[in-house]
Amino acid sequence: GYTRPDGTQEPSVEEKMERGRLAIASLAEYRRLKGDSPSDQRLGELAASIQENMPYFGYGYIKDRSEVVPFIPLCFYAFRVMVGLGTLFLVFFAVALFVAYRKDITHMRWLQLVGIALLPLAYIASEAGWIVAEMGRQPWVIQDLMPTSIAVSDIRPGSVALTFFIFLVLFTALLAVEIRILCKQITKGPEYSE
Repeated sequence: GYTRPDGTQEPSVEEKMERGRLAIASLAEYRRLKGDSPSDQRLGELAASIQENMPYFGYGYIKDRSEVVPFIPLCFYAFRVMVGLGTLFLVFFAVALFVAYRKDITHMRWLQLVGIALLPLAYIASEAGWIVAEMGRQPWVIQDLMPTSIAVSDIRPGSVALTFFIFLVLFTALLAVEIRILCKQITKGPEYSE
């Protein structure tokens, strides 16, 4: 463990794993006793044990201490890609704003080309941020309470595929309607009031 700034001692990962296993076992025993003999005197002791060890509940599912550390190199570089591209976008917008106040921006072909070239980088920055968020929180779905190893759903692959195809059909229909409306409006042209 280590000492926190307030002077209290933080348990080591092994201690957290042991206390998590104790919380899991106490909860299972509490549920069993509550159903079989609700007046059992051990219920109070088990409730106190659960309460004391609940902050480390998720550690009870961890099998090796190395599981609690995310893959650092991927997070490190994904974070730098995200922040670097974000800074690049800020610089681009500052230059575009400066040029827009100084000159007619429609004649600045180089600025338009740079703006178009930056479009795919926005997707890369977004994905890099997603990698940082998802990989940086590993192995937790809920910090210290639910590791990803026990959060696996029992939904069958057929249900997932059906949901995917429903969304595919729905969004394809919406896209077709949107394109039809846009084409109709473009053909009609702008309306001028006199």
